[in-house]
Amino acid sequence: MRTPYLCICIFKGFMEETIEARVSPEEVWQMWERAHRLHGSEGVESGKKGKAQFRYQVRDVDKGRKFSMVWKTLFVRMIFTHEVLAIKYGSSISYKVEIKGLFAWPVRYFLGKKIQTNIRHVLKAMVSELETQRIK
Repeated sequence: MRTPYLCICIFKGFMEETIEARVSPEEVWQMWERAHRLHGSEGVESGKKGKAQFRYQVRDVDKGRKFSMVWKTLFVRMIFTHEVLAIKYGSSISYKVEIKGLFAWPVRYFLGKKIQTNIRHVLKAMVSELETQRIK
């Protein structure tokens, strides 16, 4: 019998999505830095705090490769990890969302599937935009 996806999502504690693109890792990193500048930050640097609608903190920056953003509420902490790796014909882009804290289990149960779907859509839209910019 096949285990439903939602149950796997609840117990493993994170959701992850990966996509491949025909753009260089440098182009992906530059896009992430532009996005941070639009929200009032100077770029992707460890310890920086975001000034967007939701306050977050940037952590674990490996410049040009990976960074994490941490968003906290009273009983839940969400960690969004962005990673880009060079592959033969472009790059592999991954988003990982971890949910931790006292109410992590109910949040994963009720929102896990929606978070996973949104991650997938964001990655596809980002790759589409990057590849379109490259053609111009």
